Amino acid sequence: MRNFYRGNVLLIMVCALVVMLIGVDVYVFRSEPLMFWITLPVLLCVSGITLGKLFQIRQNEFWYFEQLSDEIRNTDSMSLVGFPLPICVVDEFGSIIWSNGEFNTAFFNPNEDEFSIDQVTDMPHELFGTDGREIRYGDKWYRVYSVVHEYAVNEKALGKNAESQTERITMLIFRDITDLKTLQNTYEMSKPIVMVVMVDNYEELLSGAKESERANVTIQVDRLIEEYFSEKKAVLKKITGDKFLIVLEQQYLKEMIKDKMAIINKAHDIIVRERAVVTLSIGVGTTAQSLAEGERFASEMLNKALERGGDQALVKTTNGFDTYGAISPGKERTGKVKIRLAAEEMKSLIRTADTVYIMGHSFGDYDSAGSAIGLTCAIRRLGVPAYTVARFRDDTKTNAKALFDKFTDYDTPVAIEPEEAKQFITAKSVLIIVDTHIIKKLEDAELYELADKKRVVIIDHHRMSAGAITEFAVRCHEPNASSASELVTELIQYFASGALISPLEAEALLAGIVLDTKDFVMRSGVSTFEAAAYLKKIGADTIAVKKLFDATIESKLKKSEIISSAKMYRARCAIAVVEKDFPGIRVLCSQAADEMLYIRNVDASFTVYPINNNGWSISARSLGKVNVQVIMEQLGNKVDDGGGHQSMAGAQLYDITLEEVVDKLHAVIDDYFTQNSGNN
Repeated sequence: MRNFYRGNVLLIMVCALVVMLIGVDVYVFRSEPLMFWITLPVLLCVSGITLGKLFQIRQNEFWYFEQLSDEIRNTDSMSLVGFPLPICVVDEFGSIIWSNGEFNTAFFNPNEDEFSIDQVTDMPHELFGTDGREIRYGDKWYRVYSVVHEYAVNEKALGKNAESQTERITMLIFRDITDLKTLQNTYEMSKPIVMVVMVDNYEELLSGAKESERANVTIQVDRLIEEYFSEKKAVLKKITGDKFLIVLEQQYLKEMIKDKMAIINKAHDIIVRERAVVTLSIGVGTTAQSLAEGERFASEMLNKALERGGDQALVKTTNGFDTYGAISPGKERTGKVKIRLAAEEMKSLIRTADTVYIMGHSFGDYDSAGSAIGLTCAIRRLGVPAYTVARFRDDTKTNAKALFDKFTDYDTPVAIEPEEAKQFITAKSVLIIVDTHIIKKLEDAELYELADKKRVVIIDHHRMSAGAITEFAVRCHEPNASSASELVTELIQYFASGALISPLEAEALLAGIVLDTKDFVMRSGVSTFEAAAYLKKIGADTIAVKKLFDATIESKLKKSEIISSAKMYRARCAIAVVEKDFPGIRVLCSQAADEMLYIRNVDASFTVYPINNNGWSISARSLGKVNVQVIMEQLGNKVDDGGGHQSMAGAQLYDITLEEVVDKLHAVIDDYFTQNSGNN
C-alpha cells in the first residue's frame, strides 16, 4: 500500500517537472525559435516515455492489490469452511443460507433443500448473543453464539423509487459441550443428600408389647432400612431406637423418588401384635449448601411429615416441599403430655395479657366458631378479658351464624368484628388462632400482623401445609385430633380444676366435634369420645346441637340437585359440578360432598363450584382410603391454595375456566392413582 501511494506522488512530481521544463524552455529559447522547436520534441518524448513507465507501474500495482484482495477473501472463506466448529448463517426469518462442513456433519446438509434453524432448536436465533445459550440436539449439548451483521440492500434491486433499507444476517457458532454437561451431571448426581427416617409413634406402637415382640419388630425395622439403603450405597447411622440418619448420593435419591419412596409401603408389611402396621416418616434435606444445612433441612422436613400425620416422605424444594406416601390414616392419639404442656404454657401467657383475642379461619364453620367461643368463655372465667374475632353478623362471611346467634344475650359480647379488634389490640394482648395454621386462611391476616408474635398461640388439627405461620409463642398442633374443638376441650380441662364453661358453651364445642367427625363417623378416636363425654357431663344438649344442622326445604332440594348432577370418574370417584353461584353455595357443596360418600362404591367425592374474584373452589371428601389432601395440594394455583385432611380437603383456583378446572381435577386424580396403584 505504501508503494501505491509513492507511485502516485512520483507521477504527480514528473508531470509537474515536465510543465516546469516546458516553461523554462520557453523562457530560455524565446529569442531563438529554432533551438526551442528542437528541444521541445526531445523534452516531450522523454516526458512521455517517463509517464508511460509510471502509468505501467501504477497499473501493475492495481492488479497486484486486486489479486491480493481476492486471495484474502478466498482465505477468509476457506477459514470458515474449514473451521473446526459447526457454523451456519441464517436470515431474519431463520432460514439457513450457508453452513460449513462441520455443521452439515453434526446436524444436516441444508444446501440440499430449504431448511430452517428451527430444525435444530426452538429458541429464537436472536437470543443467543455473544455470551451464548445452551441447547440440546439429540444426545449432544451445544453452546451457541451469534454474530449479527446488517447490510444495505442494493438500490438497483429495490428499484428507482424504493426507499433504502437494510437487512440482517446472523452467523451461529456451535460449541459442543456434551463432555462438560456429562461431567456436570456426574457432579450433581454424586452430591451428598442428608435424610432422616423415623418410625412413627414407636413407643406407643410397642407399648404393652412383650420384650420378645419389641425385639422382633425392632429387628424387622432395622433389617428393612439397612437392606433398602445398602442397595443405595448409603451411609446409615441409627441415632435412637426409632430414628436413622442417612447420607446418600443424589442419583439414588432420584431412584427413590421415581419409585415413590417404596420403603414407606414396604414398612406396612411389618405387623405389630397382629393388628397395627409400622409406618415411617422421612425428611429429605435437598437444596442444602453443606451437610450441616442438609441435616437441618432434613429434620425440618421430618417434623413437617409428623405434623401432617406421618407415613410419608417430604423432600425439600426451592419453593417448599414435595410429598410422597401419606396413604395410611393418621395414628390415634393416646398420650396427653403434649396437651398438658401446651395448656400450661398458654395459661402462663394468658395471665400476663390485658386482653385475649381468639380468631379462626375465614368463612368460619362450627368447628372454627365453636372452638373460639368455648375458649373465649373459659379464659374469661380465669379473670382475663377475651373475645372471639369473626365476621359473625354477615351470613355470607360465616357458616356458623346460627351458633353466634345463641350468644347474643351475654352482657359482654362474646364475638367482635375484626375491625374492632384491630383498634384495641396492644403489645400486651394475646392472639390465639384456632382451626388453621395458614396465614392466608385467617379471618383477618392484618390482626395477626398487628399482634406481638411472641404472644401468639396456634391450636390446630389440620395436617401441616405450605404457607404456615412460622412466628408464634405456643403451638398445639395435633393432626390426629378430630377437630380444633376436641383440642380446646382437652386444653381447658388443664386450665383449672373445675368446669370453666357452661352447658351452652359446651354445646358450641360439641357442634364443632360433630361437624368435623360427621356425627362421630370419620376420624373419631378414643380422645374424641372422651372429649364429647366431658362436654355431655357439663350439660351439652345433643338435641340442641343437632338442630344447629337443620336445613330448609329449599337447601335440601338444592343439595339433592347438586348430588344428582354427580358423575363417576375412575369408577370410585364422584364429581359434581355447579356452574352458577347462589346463596349458601359453600355450605351446600361441602355437605353434598359429604353425602356423596354414602353412595355405594364411592371412595372419594368432589364438588366444584364458583367463588368470587373469577375463581373456582373444590370440596373434597373421602372415607380414608383416598388421601384427598394430597390431591388438593397438587391442584391449587399456589402452594397455599390447596390442602386440609386426608379425608377432608379443598382447593381454590383463579383465572381459569370451568372446563380447565375439571380437566386439572381429572389429571391430578389420575396422577394420584398412578402413583399409588399398589395401595388403592
